[in-house]
Amino acid sequence: MQRFVLEAIPTPEESREIARKAITILKEFIADENILHDMDLVLTEGCSNVARHAYDKHEDCNRLELTITIHPGDHIILEIADWGKGLCSESIDFSMPSPEAVGGRGMFIMSELMDSFELVQENGKNIIKLTRRLKEDQWHKE
Repeated sequence: MQRFVLEAIPTPEESREIARKAITILKEFIADENILHDMDLVLTEGCSNVARHAYDKHEDCNRLELTITIHPGDHIILEIADWGKGLCSESIDFSMPSPEAVGGRGMFIMSELMDSFELVQENGKNIIKLTRRLKEDQWHKE
């Protein structure tokens, strides 16, 4: 198992940059470009949601934390965390919104592209925990 922790101030620019850094790390382990594309989409959406919704106002003390846990040959866990308002899991609609809707597609996209999607709260920390299993041929050979 290998674990990487990335941190940023949750601005739109920084949230995209932390997703890019994560993909650079994941490229060392994942051979399948389609999986990398899916993870880039999931990470970009999850991190930008923190930048847009987690905190009431922008402050330099606000944090976005991304933890990548790699279990080579089996699965990857992505944890996107903040210490902001948090999400109420009962109020989240994981269905695809209507074509006319302005937003609301992020949770649907993340839940569809990953094998599991959990919302966790621990000591004021809000975590979106995403897991993706990979087949043997989707990993780089050691």
